[in-house]
Amino acid sequence: MKKTVKLDILPLKKKAQALAIFLFLSTFWSIESLTAAEITVPRLELASRGWFVDGDFTASSRISMDLALTGGYKYSFLLGFSLEAPDVARAFAYRNYNAPDEINNNQAFIGFRVAKATINSVFNQPLSLSYFVGSGDDFCTGDDFVSLFGLYPFGTDYKGFFYFPDGIGGNILRQYNGIHGAKGTGLSLAFTKWDSLFIPMLYIYQDFALIPNLFTTGYSVQNLYSWDFRFLYHKNLFSLEAFGGISWNAEMDSKVRTGFMVHFAGKEVEFFAQAGITSWDTGESLSVDNMYFLVEPRLRLKYFAIFVTFFYHPVEYLHILEPKEQGKADLNVKLMIGNAEAGFTAGLEATTELGIGEEDDFNFMISPFGSFTSGGLLWEAKLRLVPYKLTNPKEMMEFFIGVRTAY
Repeated sequence: MKKTVKLDILPLKKKAQALAIFLFLSTFWSIESLTAAEITVPRLELASRGWFVDGDFTASSRISMDLALTGGYKYSFLLGFSLEAPDVARAFAYRNYNAPDEINNNQAFIGFRVAKATINSVFNQPLSLSYFVGSGDDFCTGDDFVSLFGLYPFGTDYKGFFYFPDGIGGNILRQYNGIHGAKGTGLSLAFTKWDSLFIPMLYIYQDFALIPNLFTTGYSVQNLYSWDFRFLYHKNLFSLEAFGGISWNAEMDSKVRTGFMVHFAGKEVEFFAQAGITSWDTGESLSVDNMYFLVEPRLRLKYFAIFVTFFYHPVEYLHILEPKEQGKADLNVKLMIGNAEAGFTAGLEATTELGIGEEDDFNFMISPFGSFTSGGLLWEAKLRLVPYKLTNPKEMMEFFIGVRTAY
């Protein structure tokens, strides 16, 4: 009996020892892997709004964030996740209530955004090859000049929850960020021989599913096949990015796109512009509705600055039609006192929103604000005033506070 027990126990001991060694090596390997990797938050936007409706105060908070895991030099890997919540307070309320999905309506979720593997110096040549799945590079934002040329961020602030709290066409989760983006499954190739001056790039990918017109024809899902050629140029005070591309489906119906971004930074005068065609069906006539146009002259003095932004909205953005955006244009004038590099500015914004399409609309707001930068985050508070609601003082006010990544 003792012999039988002994024979049963010995293998268990060996298994336990082997398991302990395996766990130790796994833990050690995990620690070594984590020390070689870097976890970053390349994008964060947290915004809260408060306003009065029929005398009652209403608040709404929104958050959007990317979490990236990167590592390596010659062989690098990027894994990005997004936390999206169009209304944080409602999401918490539904969770506490344990509401069913049809009521919850996915108010908050964390999901996959991008996986990207890159090989630098392919065959010891000045080539960089990337394989990506998900939301790849965005075109004509200016963001890539920071990582590729080591420049200070110069893209427009006129984007995101800070200026489009209702999103594109009423969809909060859709926001403008550049003229186009390579999103799907594919490859990108960059020629880096002249990486201090000029970098050409080529993208070949299968685009995400297309919904041509949800409002009139319902869902119409297609597979799109796309390619884009893109180049970035920087010298002294001048930066330029341009791209052109085409997408087609199985029936060989094609859509073309093109655009450019330009930035000039003088001692006191600065100029930024984005212009292009987001999508043009080659079987239809080209119109102003296909255009994405943003122009932003800037004047920076030591303790004073003024930014003037004009933005004309495209009807189709990233292959999705938004009829509510037809004929929409914004004019934003921002006066600032202080020094952004020192960390604090205050000022006044005047924003005019004009719609001349199917839904005629006009809106004018005056917004005193204060902002400061700390730890890579930009904090900003605004009081938005709508003068034409002066007869009801409470409803003419909207409070806003937001935090987002500054670089």
